[in-house]
Amino acid sequence: MQKEILNYFYNYYVKEFFLEIVSPAHCVVCGKKLFDSNFICESCKNKIIFNEYPLISREEVVYYYGMTRYTGVMEELIKKFKFNGYKALSKFLSSIIINFIKTNNIEFDFIGFVPMSKMEFKERGYNQTYLLAKDVSFATQKPIIRSIYKIKETKKQTNLSKNERIQNLKDAFVIKEAIMGNILIIDDVYTTGTTAKEITHAFKKVLKNGNIYFIALSQTFN
Repeated sequence: MQKEILNYFYNYYVKEFFLEIVSPAHCVVCGKKLFDSNFICESCKNKIIFNEYPLISREEVVYYYGMTRYTGVMEELIKKFKFNGYKALSKFLSSIIINFIKTNNIEFDFIGFVPMSKMEFKERGYNQTYLLAKDVSFATQKPIIRSIYKIKETKKQTNLSKNERIQNLKDAFVIKEAIMGNILIIDDVYTTGTTAKEITHAFKKVLKNGNIYFIALSQTFN
């Protein structure tokens, strides 16, 4: 228990302080010195590859989007944001989502995110999709649905096959309130679609009327 508390303190406070206050302002991708706190230079921004056709699929009331290609600069940004404590990258990454929903006139009433289990949160110290959701909520003035839970401890998805991923996440999410209106769900990476399908399935159970827009910041291509 003491070790878990120390890990949480380090991930959430010490590392954050070092990355945002103590460390010099350099691009997290190429190392170029910056004169602002955006963590990424203009040259690296311009190397991000946006999907020409971001709509991945549509199933009844659910729309699935992937905005960028998970490669190069975007892959490195997301990995640092997700695994290395660069929480401040949320501002830049969420701006991509915000621009997308405004440009495409996506209308929604509530914002959802992909929850973590208690054990996963203890290990990482924060939920990167919730940070993105917070920034989108602030920019759009739409409320975040907080009654979203991951009730099942699961294996890491990275090295699992598609069928293993499906079984791994089956019935992992639950939403504990009825919802009436359009929902925007935010995630970082769309790989096989297993997480997307499972979380939207959970939302469909409580959705009384409306559409679901699942938006992933990036998408893998095999």
